Amino acid sequence: MMQTRLEALRRLANLYAAVEQMHSAELQRMTAVLHQAQHAIQTEQEIARLVRNEGRGALLTGDRMSWMMAETQQETSAWRRRGLDQIRLEHEELSEIAREQYVASRLKREQMKRVFDDIAAGMEIEEGRRLQAASDDRFLARRRWTDEQKRLRDKQRMKAS
Repeated sequence: MMQTRLEALRRLANLYAAVEQMHSAELQRMTAVLHQAQHAIQTEQEIARLVRNEGRGALLTGDRMSWMMAETQQETSAWRRRGLDQIRLEHEELSEIAREQYVASRLKREQMKRVFDDIAAGMEIEEGRRLQAASDDRFLARRRWTDEQKRLRDKQRMKAS
């Protein structure tokens, strides 16, 4: 009976471990997506910096057409950056949710493992007590038998004397 409960707890503990692993994978995926968004923002910032430099150069040389193109590219870059910032914020929120789920599932798995370990240890102690009780019973039975045999021999000696 207790063994079947322990086996059910073992299966449940394995299930909690699988859920934790799933949440860990989701957290890693969300972290990777967040890093990609941050990298895209950095790339966009670098593009904006280069375009600004081109625009300054065009202003210094008096190239109005190149300056206007640089201004348009800067505006486009700023627009893309705002979009990427919004995407980054969304991914930060999703990453935080994934982290919370992972932490919660990890705590549940650890709690389940402690429950399983406690029950298994209790069963081991109980088995040890049962074996000791059986050993004690055998010892006492052997002692009673030995004492009874001695009493019978003493009784026979008394009759013989």
